[in-house]
Amino acid sequence: MKKLISSITVIAALCVAVAQASESFGGFGISVYPGKNGASVASVLPNSPAAQAGLQAGDVIISVNGTLLSSVAPEKQISLLRGNSGSSADLKVSRGGESISIFAKRALISVKDIENQDISAWLGKSKNLNVEDLNYLASQKIGDGYEFLGLMQKGLLISSNMENLNPKQIHQISLKKESSAKDNLVSPANVPATPTANALNFANRSTISFSLANEANFSKIAVLNAKGATVWQKNLGKLPPGANNIDWNGASLPAGSYHIMLEADGKALVYKFELR
Repeated sequence: MKKLISSITVIAALCVAVAQASESFGGFGISVYPGKNGASVASVLPNSPAAQAGLQAGDVIISVNGTLLSSVAPEKQISLLRGNSGSSADLKVSRGGESISIFAKRALISVKDIENQDISAWLGKSKNLNVEDLNYLASQKIGDGYEFLGLMQKGLLISSNMENLNPKQIHQISLKKESSAKDNLVSPANVPATPTANALNFANRSTISFSLANEANFSKIAVLNAKGATVWQKNLGKLPPGANNIDWNGASLPAGSYHIMLEADGKALVYKFELR
């Protein structure tokens, strides 16, 4: 059964006002509200590519791969956030008045109705619904090769304290495992090193400093979290020998272990560091 949703959006893509509830598309696992300043993130699904990349509810996505969302219509904002499963995007995000860069890879997201008859057969009722029971029911209805991410109502992630649940507006969200957030992962231990970098001098939440033995033309620098997901990256150019200091913004990242990856000429050098 296909129903119409009167909410703004579901999972970074069901465009404005009205959309078909059951569909699949390449996305990040977020719900957004398009606006004049960009796309405001309403919800981030747990274990989604967006969650792995560090997106948070309340973020405003300013640009996607260099295109300012404020310069395009709401439906165009949604189409820029969507894309082929496995494709990646460089997102510029406003968070707490600061601009940060987030690199995320899209996965195949599936949005499906929760059928009234399934709810009634499982719970024996369709009113005063329990979120935990609904989550369990939905997780049993996921197709082969998919991972259950959560339930949404009117474009918002259903939490344990949400009231007035309406079975006609509840949708289960799942992610195709082959295109899941694990594809964002890099194994630093298996990345071949380039000999042009001598050492990481230091890294904190605002600066990354490393020394080069020789002049090098680096394609980019990236910061990866402990799971190997890219949480920040920046394109670099030719760098001189000696100490090089790179500005970045890690203020919003949780404390813990991270890796810095420098890429040049198809090779990479990875350093581990701690954010405190």
